[in-house]
Amino acid sequence: MASRRDELNAYTAARKRTVGAFLLPSGGGNDEDAPRPVKAVLPSVVIGVVIVAGFAMWGVIKPAAPKGWDSGTNIIQGKQSTTRYVVLPGDKGTRVLHQVLNMSSARLVLPANAKVVIVEDKVLDAYPNHGATIGIPYAPDKLPKSDVAGQTNKKWSVCNSPGTEEKAPPNQAVFVAADKDATRLADPKLVLGPGESMFVQAPLDTAGLAGRFMVDRTGTRHLIGSATSSDTANDIIAGSLYGSDAADKPQRVTEDWLRTLEVGHAIEFQTPPQFKANQVTQSQLKQLSKAEERRVGRVLNYDKSFFMVGVDKLYEVSPFQAKLALSNPDLGKTYDGAPAKLYTLSANEYAALKSVMDENSMKDPDDLPNETPTGKAVNHEGRNRLCSTFEGMDGNKIKRSVWADTEYPTKIDPGAASARVSPGHGLLFRALDSNDQGGSGRNFLITETGLRYLVPANNDGGKAGASASAAPKDPAQEQQPGQEQANENQARLGFDKVTPVPVPMLWAKLVPAGPVLSKSDALQPQLA
Repeated sequence: MASRRDELNAYTAARKRTVGAFLLPSGGGNDEDAPRPVKAVLPSVVIGVVIVAGFAMWGVIKPAAPKGWDSGTNIIQGKQSTTRYVVLPGDKGTRVLHQVLNMSSARLVLPANAKVVIVEDKVLDAYPNHGATIGIPYAPDKLPKSDVAGQTNKKWSVCNSPGTEEKAPPNQAVFVAADKDATRLADPKLVLGPGESMFVQAPLDTAGLAGRFMVDRTGTRHLIGSATSSDTANDIIAGSLYGSDAADKPQRVTEDWLRTLEVGHAIEFQTPPQFKANQVTQSQLKQLSKAEERRVGRVLNYDKSFFMVGVDKLYEVSPFQAKLALSNPDLGKTYDGAPAKLYTLSANEYAALKSVMDENSMKDPDDLPNETPTGKAVNHEGRNRLCSTFEGMDGNKIKRSVWADTEYPTKIDPGAASARVSPGHGLLFRALDSNDQGGSGRNFLITETGLRYLVPANNDGGKAGASASAAPKDPAQEQQPGQEQANENQARLGFDKVTPVPVPMLWAKLVPAGPVLSKSDALQPQLA
């Protein structure tokens, strides 16, 4: 076993060998012959000085601007100031340097696929010909990437929440959602499911939208009752759907929000043929074992099927209508003034009645819900952030979904007038004048600014109004099939290979309008 002295000697020898290896000992083979550290450090210092001197020399002799920077095909950025410029043709073949307000304007006045080059500010300041500052005020500086601008899987959603006070108008926000924002709008726990619905009401002064509405999971609005129904009858229908204590508590929403929904049939009580209100009309269906069930208007079920008794037929109805019928006050005498109850057929009764069943005469319109309602509105449970979402086009049909939660899909700035676009995203879209994907419409670009910018099909520019519906109807500004150079402005912005995503005007007009993005507008002189 080695002693402590042996271990110390071994350590000392190993250390000398290590130091000697790093300090390059002389060729005598003795570790003690290692030179002093300065002899190894000095060459490293010399090499470092040479490298630094080389970089310094390159800094002196390198060009202050890349070759061809003023060819008229580049977006020029000052190295120190980061100010952007373009070079455009001047009089008598000269080239003129113009400061430009933003990246969109710079791209619009240059050929497609222009590149950004960095130039020393002293070179720009010394350029012989300087022109006026040009560009489109408030045009976007950051543009979405072309592969992002054409994505069809974004969700376009308009959301309402209650006003800060009881009689205050509802708040509204618009979202163009992608990535995690879109995932949240697709959360199956928050998107309305079978039997779920919203209970809403338009502002009191809204023409054509008076009354209370049920919004089902397909994004269809149904007027509760009808214009000819009494308020009492309409209250009973609302109470049947949402409970008597909630019948007078619809959530107020904006007219714009309501108009994004599909218009469905009104929800009304249904009764079989030859039914007379508040009278007892006997049925001829002897197959019913209980005499009290042989009355026109009685509600029956077997397994998952529901029926109403007629004079000589058994009419099949949906679970939704069966639930409503049990609240119909006109059935009072039919049930001898007692609360209506569902009678379940026996297997023998069902078999005996199959020959007189009518599946079509009382069939609901296709847009009415089929499922038994849950008995409460989702927005009566604190989920009062209600969103109507455009999911895309299925041929000429709009795909919708409706969503409700206690908060918006993502955080927004209170009082923001613009839409909320998911960071890093944008969309080149066509605002459709109708639901026809191939129909007329105008192309817009929406960016992270939350504004929509008209991208004219030609070079004439246009006017940006508060909404697309307020824009001029000049046919020259509209996309025409087969029109030559119809996408010049689109190509200059970098979207020549992007097909605009169709978006119905109902949603598009809810995004505030920014300025028009066209070459002619971008060439306009501005105050510096």
